[in-house]
Amino acid sequence: MPGGTTPTRCLVLWFPEWPVTAWRLATDTAQPAPVAIVEANQVISCSTEARAEGVRRGQRRREAQSRCPQLQVVPSNPGRDEHEFAPVLELVEQAAPGVQVIRPGLTALRARGPARYYGGESQAAAALLAGSYELGIGDGRAGVADGVFTAEQAARTADPICVVPAGEAAGFLAPLPITRLDDPELTSLLPRLGILKLGDFAGMDVAQVRGRFGERGVRLHALAGGADSRPVQPRVPPPELARQADFEPPLELA
Repeated sequence: MPGGTTPTRCLVLWFPEWPVTAWRLATDTAQPAPVAIVEANQVISCSTEARAEGVRRGQRRREAQSRCPQLQVVPSNPGRDEHEFAPVLELVEQAAPGVQVIRPGLTALRARGPARYYGGESQAAAALLAGSYELGIGDGRAGVADGVFTAEQAARTADPICVVPAGEAAGFLAPLPITRLDDPELTSLLPRLGILKLGDFAGMDVAQVRGRFGERGVRLHALAGGADSRPVQPRVPPPELARQADFEPPLELA
C-alpha cells in the first residue's frame, strides 16, 4: 500500500438508477414502465423496463425514443434526487452514524462499528438494506471491502450483498473493466494501449504511470490495485429546525 497505509474496511450502499427511483417516489408512481431521466438531451438514468427495450445511459434522447417509442422522458432534477434520498440517509444514520454521501443513491460508512453491533459485516449490510425496504425501495445493494472504491465495486456486483475479505481487494478488482475507474480520458486511452482490465493497469510500474499520466494516474493506479487510502468522510447532519414556545397562561386559540 502507498505510504504503508492500509485501507479502512468500508460498507457501501448503492441504489441503482436512483434518479428513476427518486422520480417514482416523488410522483408516487409504482406502475412499471419504461422511463428515462434526461439531462442536456442525454439519458443519465433509465428504468429496467427501458433497458429491456435497448435504452442505455449516455444515449441521446432521440436515439432512446427510437429504440422505445413508448418511453416516458423525465427531466433530471438533482433537488428531487437529494430530497427523496434524505429518508434513506436518516434510517441508515439511526443504525450506523458517520455516513458519507458520495451522491444521492450511493453512500459509504466505516464497516467496523456496524459489523460489531450486528455480529458481522454481512449481517450489518443486511440490516442497513432492510431499512430501505421499509421505505419501499427494494433494489438496494451493499458491498463491504478494503476502501471506499473497492466496496463500491463490490456493491455494483452484489446480489444484494458482496463482502470482499480483508486483503483480497486487488484480486477482486483485477478482472473488472478499466471503465470502473470512471475517468473518461484515461479509460479511453488505456484500451488503445491494450490495458482492458483493472488488473492490467495495476500491474504497470508506478514510475511509468507517473511519467505518462501524472499524479492523477498514480492515484487511479492505486485504486485499481485495491490500495484506496481515502478515509470515509461523514456528512454533517442538517440542523434540527423544530422550535417550541411555551405560553403562560396557555393560549386557547391561535
